[in-house]
Amino acid sequence: MAAENVNQAQLPFKGKVYAVVLGALIILLTTTVPYLTLLNILLFAGIFLSGEIALKRTILQFQVPLLSSEAFFLGCVAGIAGGFLSEIATFLLIQNFNYRPGVESLALVIRWALDMAQGKPELQPQVQALLAAQKLALAPVSLRFSDLVMNIAFSSAFYAPIAGLGGAFAVLRLKRKARRG
Repeated sequence: MAAENVNQAQLPFKGKVYAVVLGALIILLTTTVPYLTLLNILLFAGIFLSGEIALKRTILQFQVPLLSSEAFFLGCVAGIAGGFLSEIATFLLIQNFNYRPGVESLALVIRWALDMAQGKPELQPQVQALLAAQKLALAPVSLRFSDLVMNIAFSSAFYAPIAGLGGAFAVLRLKRKARRG
């Protein structure tokens, strides 16, 4: 395995920056653009896809094979950068426009759940909880700088491994595709 690493071409710094920036921008889009935030309802699929797309594009553009561990690391860095950008954008949107990203997606999901529960009296406690959650989500909110710092720390730490797994998955898919011919 050591001989394999000696002969393996290294991803240039420009390629690493490309992967991180692309992944961070995709995270920014999937966490702030209305209705695109729906991707993250399913186990943060938007974050996972950001790592996968960023690393796949990087590998194909720079024509350098990466180990899964390298792709995981680059995906993690993209997740950290994406969490930072996402929370800065969210903070600015809340402060300047009183708009919370993802509210319309939440309302859509709640509306769907309410339609599913219609005519089923045994689900009334869950319906009431959903309505309370929607009311809370639509309430005006103000954020302090300390809230921003905590949100950045949480989002970055949470998005990093998910985007990293997406990056490692991209490598596995490309290797499997290369083996097939």
